[in-house]
Amino acid sequence: MQKTKKMSSLKDLQNHPMVDYVEREYNPNVFDDYTHTYWLYLKDGYWFQEEEIGLIHEPTIALVLSQFNSMTISRRTDGF
Repeated sequence: MQKTKKMSSLKDLQNHPMVDYVEREYNPNVFDDYTHTYWLYLKDGYWFQEEEIGLIHEPTIALVLSQFNSMTISRRTDGF
């Protein structure tokens, strides 16, 4: 299932029909000098085909958007 529109903001991601939620986490120095990181979770039944995962963890929302836009989302067929 290919995404048709590129996401360009946090609000776009939060309103995407396959995204469950995006969480901002206080995580100082986990990624260089960033004090927060972002977790994006897909809704149940969806996953990123290339990675076989349902989440993205990155230090900036720009990197989360880039990852999300570059990956294909599929429906899980393994019953989870």
